[in-house]
Amino acid sequence: MKFGNTLYEKISEEWHSYAVDYRGMTLVLEGDSSQMQKIDPARINHEEFYRRYDGSKKGIKMFYLSKRQWALDQTTELMQRVDDLRLEVGEPTEMSSELEVRRAIESFGSELDLLLGFLELNHTGFSKILKKFDKRTGLATRDAKLKELRLSHSFLSGGGGDIGMAKEQLEGLAVRLDRIIARRTNEGKKKKKNSKNRYIFD
Repeated sequence: MKFGNTLYEKISEEWHSYAVDYRGMTLVLEGDSSQMQKIDPARINHEEFYRRYDGSKKGIKMFYLSKRQWALDQTTELMQRVDDLRLEVGEPTEMSSELEVRRAIESFGSELDLLLGFLELNHTGFSKILKKFDKRTGLATRDAKLKELRLSHSFLSGGGGDIGMAKEQLEGLAVRLDRIIARRTNEGKKKKKNSKNRYIFD
């Protein structure tokens, strides 16, 4: 159950209940690891396996939908803050709103990376547990189940869905912010230079 350990080690503890139940499904397929032999394949409880599988699908979708809305709201707020900065004048300072927004963008980007990593791990978990199911039962369900998963949970295999899109928008927003900071810095330098020249001529 190496992947099961990796999954829970890499994700935030508060997200554990939303993650694919890899350990639970492995237990159904193989039995308790303390036992000398694995469960006889003929005695594997398919109904219990798929109950846990469907529960995992429901849990990760609930997680995604809640984080999706949060990501969209945060992106909209940051876009508005960057738009507002275009109207400000003067050279940026260490405590200026530009640098505050930059820190907010960087912090939000780190949070999105964690979310996308979590989704990717879960996609891997579904794929691995289905492969294990086929190996233990002698069936060939993995490809069909993964195809179903791609349709119902496209955010797992499609770059994170709207969360991945928020990450892309954030990268573009960071570029826009850098341009605003550069423009205001140049404007501030020109203003200082003009003031100095006026002082010399006066």
